[in-house]
Amino acid sequence: SLPDIHEKSTVNLSDYKGKVVLVDFWASWCGPCRQSMPEYNQLRKRLHSKQNGKDFEILAVNVDVTTEEAMRFLEQYPVDFPVLEERSGKSQQAYELLTMPTSFLIDREGYIRIAHQGFNTGFIRYLEKEVNMLLQE
Repeated sequence: SLPDIHEKSTVNLSDYKGKVVLVDFWASWCGPCRQSMPEYNQLRKRLHSKQNGKDFEILAVNVDVTTEEAMRFLEQYPVDFPVLEERSGKSQQAYELLTMPTSFLIDREGYIRIAHQGFNTGFIRYLEKEVNMLLQE
């Protein structure tokens, strides 16, 4: 479980069982994250406007050294999805993170279906297609 940067509560991935979840590890110093965060926000809005789109959620896991760094980033690039704080390094080890951003698409049963490092706009199109397929399962 990780603390939500805004809500002062903790979030467990198991809270989202039965949903399709994109877990995105990011940092304020990450150049591609400046592009990915707004794109992910738009993706979530598009999907949530569809009938079963509310069964999709994004969990953005910030790995900055301090909360202040993350908050400054989020002032510039606000998002509507939960932003979690990971300061211990345990998640980075568990998910074997090598670069930022790194994203994992997790299906309704909790299985990782896609692991992706970096970001480009082509990935958003691919991701949206994959999410729509998983929402139909």
